[in-house]
Amino acid sequence: MSDHIQPIRGPVTWDAGQKGRWSIDGGRLGLLAAITVVLAAIVHLVTILVIPSFATRDAWSRINEIAEPIGITLLPRARPGDEVLPGLDPAIVYGACLFDLNQGPFAITAPMPGDYWSVSFHTREGIIFYAVNDEAAASRRFDIEIRNAQQMRQFRLEYPEPDEEILTIEAPGNIGFALIRALVSTPSLRPRVEAAVAATVCETFVPPPPVTEPVGPPLPRPSPLR
Repeated sequence: MSDHIQPIRGPVTWDAGQKGRWSIDGGRLGLLAAITVVLAAIVHLVTILVIPSFATRDAWSRINEIAEPIGITLLPRARPGDEVLPGLDPAIVYGACLFDLNQGPFAITAPMPGDYWSVSFHTREGIIFYAVNDEAAASRRFDIEIRNAQQMRQFRLEYPEPDEEILTIEAPGNIGFALIRALVSTPSLRPRVEAAVAATVCETFVPPPPVTEPVGPPLPRPSPLR
């Protein structure tokens, strides 16, 4: 046997009579490469879709760690490298409210300072499903009620003409959080802005029963002589 390995030239097939001799067909090699690329793409796509579900430090987890289960919680002032959520602005005061619509509709009421403010509503996965800011508000005070689909249907049946001063929105899921932002235009105003955000009321509530009109003929007026 020769001590040197001879290079393979051109397509060769498997020879059953000569053990250990292989051939590499160009077409099959290309097919194998294509299959490998497709499988790699599928694995990459599945990884992208699955990672958020298993992430232990997503937006919900970070907020849920520090927020009180009832009421509003002021987030710590954002500092480089030490942020509750990525991308927070040090010039803005942030407050978070957790909500669970399994317990009933959820309401947020707050007086807002004169500068910029906004509130965004996030699902359990951290996706924003509604947001409003001071430009869209009718006044310096906002009243927002959040309901799930079933609660919204019931609300529309009982209140076909709801209060226009209360913004009612439908959440895609039962669990999530609201993130309130208020701008601090100058450092000296930070205490006032923080106090305004801290005054926000976040609570689960039981809707009052609808006012029903009296049924039947009107009662007779009492006689003034009696």
